[in-house]
Order: sequence, then C-alpha cells, then structure tokens
Amino acid sequence: MSQPVPDPGPDPGPDPEPDPEPDPGPHPDPDPGPDPEPEYAFSHSAADEARRLELFQARLDPLTIRRIERLQLSRGARCLEIGAGRGSIALWLCGLVGPEGEVTATDIQPEFLTRLSAANLTVRQHDVRVDPMPAGSFDFIHLRAVLMHLEHRMKILRRVVSWLAPGGWLLVEEPDFGMWQADYDPVWAGHPRAWHEAFPHGSLSQGRALLRQIHNLELAEVGADAELDVVTPGSALAEFYRLSMSALAAPSVATGVLTREEAAALTARPTDRDFLGCGFAYFGAWGRRRFIADHATSRSADDPA
Repeated sequence: MSQPVPDPGPDPGPDPEPDPEPDPGPHPDPDPGPDPEPEYAFSHSAADEARRLELFQARLDPLTIRRIERLQLSRGARCLEIGAGRGSIALWLCGLVGPEGEVTATDIQPEFLTRLSAANLTVRQHDVRVDPMPAGSFDFIHLRAVLMHLEHRMKILRRVVSWLAPGGWLLVEEPDFGMWQADYDPVWAGHPRAWHEAFPHGSLSQGRALLRQIHNLELAEVGADAELDVVTPGSALAEFYRLSMSALAAPSVATGVLTREEAAALTARPTDRDFLGCGFAYFGAWGRRRFIADHATSRSADDPA
C-alpha cells in the first residue's frame, strides 16, 4: 500500500465534558447553546448515502432491537426516534406500539423519512440542539449515532431527558473509535484522527463517554453494553466502511490531514485481501426517568439530616 497515514498515538480517553455545577435534574427544554449550523459528515443527497445507511441499519438494527426489547415497552407507548436516518427503527417501533401508540421520527435531513408510510408515524425535520419538543411527552426516546457528531453532548442529553414522561425510557447508542484508533494497521488506524480534524465538533470517544453520562441524568434502572466491529474484506461491513471512507475523503483532504493518495489508500483498505481491522465499538446505555415520588425519595436520601 502507498503512504501509510501516521499513527495517531495513544487514545487520550473520553472527551472531557466538565460539569461545573451539580445538575438539579432534567430541565424543561434548556438552550444547549451549540452552533446551529449542521456539522454532520454525510449528506443524504450524496450518491451512495442511501446504500451506506442501508448497510448501517442492517448492521445495527438487530442490536438496537435487542436493546429495546429488554425495556419491555407497552403497546400504546409514545416514542421519539431522533436522527432516524432511513427510518427502519421508527417503522419497527410503529409495529411494536400498535395503532394506539405513536412514533415521531425526526432528522435534520428528513428526505428518506418522508418516503415512509404508517398510520401512527409522524415525520418532522428537527435539530435536537435547538428545536423544541413538549416536555414530559414521550414514553421512549432513542438516539443512535447522533451525539458523536455534535458539541455540548451532555447538555443535549439533559434536554432530551426533559422530553420523557415519568417512567419513560431513554436509549442512547453511539459508536466509539477507541479500538479503531488502537488498530495495528497503520493506514486504517489513521482514519479516526483524520475524521476528527475534518469535523472537530465530533467525539472520538462518545461511546465510552455514555458510561459516565448516563449516571449524570438522574435516571433509574441504568444499564449498558457494547459490541465491536471486526471488518473483513468482501463483507457487507467492509462495504459500509469503504463507502464511509469514500464520503469522508474530500473533507479529509481539504483540511490537509490527508493527501489524496492517503485518502485513496484508506478508502481501499477494507477491500484488500490481507486486511482485518477493528472498526467501531457500538455502545448502548439506557435508563428510566424517575417517577416524582421516586425522585423525591432519592433526593431526601441524599440530603444531610
């Protein structure tokens, strides 16, 4: 292969998100304060984006469904799917909650969602950073691969929790670059650094950060798990990563972190017969918004006598 990308060095660990004051609990739609300009790396109008998202949902939907089924949502539940992409999970939720339930699917780029049809589905263009939702109005809220692209992630999470009804569940799923950064293949291991240079508002460690963040939202019944991608040539997973590298080649070259030759080598690497490499680790974390009585009991137990 030509011109390996320099080794990015050891992973610095989860991005610091200092919380200077104790959080008093979920806030009614506080302003998270990020730049409202989209920072998402993948335009839905790109030629290969529909196929890339199809491969992405084929990889992750079984994992997401297992996690949701663990929560035992009731028929009639009101669900919010944030960053719904092509809408596969939103449609699955429509069947899960039945005609008496409601599913709201949002995306900053809703073009794929507008093609969906279900009697209990509502599609909205929505930016989770700045656009409102009614407080306390959802029994289940799901985000997948959303926070990794954004600043002010902890503020956004608190904002989202305020949209949960008492007893409602939050499930957040985020990719993490940690094992990818540590991969022994020098070309492949260079991608996370290049992505972060091109999209500095993103997080290389948001998956791991969830393990800390979920405990700072005053949720009950908290849990988490993770799965790791190992990319093999000729697989659907290799195609997903190749299409992702191809879409990110131009911004990586534009920022000067990769040359055109290095970007081409990185894009081709998942298709090389001698390749086996670590991809994302997919972390999921979940918790339930406390009922008012539970919240008061928890508060009084923490207060000094």
